Amino acid sequence: MSNVLIYITAFIMTAPLFILIVLYFLTRKWYRNKKKAVHQTAQLMVPVLIAAVYVLMMVLFGNGFFPWIIVLLLGLLSLALIVQYKLSEELRFIRAFKGFLRLTFLLFMFVYVGLTTYGLIDRLLL
Repeated sequence: MSNVLIYITAFIMTAPLFILIVLYFLTRKWYRNKKKAVHQTAQLMVPVLIAAVYVLMMVLFGNGFFPWIIVLLLGLLSLALIVQYKLSEELRFIRAFKGFLRLTFLLFMFVYVGLTTYGLIDRLLL
């Protein structure tokens, strides 16, 4: 049973890059437009990246920081809503949510790459 948990954890930590590539090619085939495919891939990758960052934090630091991730996500959503209100003086929740998803994708992709690099350096050198 513990081997199954280890394999699931390892898959979640390494899968985002594979899933990103597969999703991009599928959405590119579906929409036949590179720009739309990139945006859709970014929006679909957000839950995968959040799970991967959570698992990486659990493995590297022994703590998941789940409440902090939720607070960060709520803060990013608030920021997206405020920016949209300041720019257009009306709130379109779907547009704000798309902006939130894209911003979250960028942030969590950088965090994922940083944590992966830190984990590799930590395990190989220390």
